[in-house]
Amino acid sequence: MQRPTKEQINQLPTYKGLALADILVVENEGDAAQALAVLRQQVSVGYDTESKPIFRKGEVSPGPTLIQLATATQGFLFPTRFPVALEAAA
Repeated sequence: MQRPTKEQINQLPTYKGLALADILVVENEGDAAQALAVLRQQVSVGYDTESKPIFRKGEVSPGPTLIQLATATQGFLFPTRFPVALEAAA
């Protein structure tokens, strides 16, 4: 797969983003089930992670604190402090 050219990128429709109502923070089993039901139906999913910054030499990152998964119309935030969210995101 090759990187799209600038011309190809310029031909893509503008992405308008998501409203807050379209974003679910996964905090319990019900939230996880809802998110997984949507995500499993998708052909492609966008993802990102957030981690606590490290400022000291030799300090080890504890890993991501937030896992973000999104479809074209919905976003799901999986805070790793909630065990059910971490399990669902795996």
